[in-house]
Amino acid sequence: MSITDAPARAARSGRCLCGSISYQYTGEPDAVIVCHCGHCQRHTGSAFSVNVLVPRDRIEITGTPKSYQTTGAENGNLRDRLFCRDCGTPILTVLHERPDTVIVKAGTLDDPRGLECSAEVWWRRAQDWIEPHPNRPRFEGDAG
Repeated sequence: MSITDAPARAARSGRCLCGSISYQYTGEPDAVIVCHCGHCQRHTGSAFSVNVLVPRDRIEITGTPKSYQTTGAENGNLRDRLFCRDCGTPILTVLHERPDTVIVKAGTLDDPRGLECSAEVWWRRAQDWIEPHPNRPRFEGDAG
């Protein structure tokens, strides 16, 4: 799957663990969202996923990720989850209901400093040891 032919100048870059897949995007992200849904927990092998929402026309990916399509258990929305076929690192997610947006997994960024989380979604699925941030909006389900 080809994401786009974006300009070569990038504000941020990232890669998978083995370096087979890399990307760069320009400008600031539209949002940074923490997702507590069951699929994000399972996909990342963690308590949540930190998602950097970037317009699709501002990202360029190098390499050929493998894609796995999922359907949201609660909302039924399709997701294409792109990951490295060599090391298994989750790299991107494409939401079918928002085809102009690509979700970059924040843990794959070369330098994640300076990102500010704007909200948390699927809070009702958050693991019980996670404390809510006092100044961050939380949505029990999807923010949409």
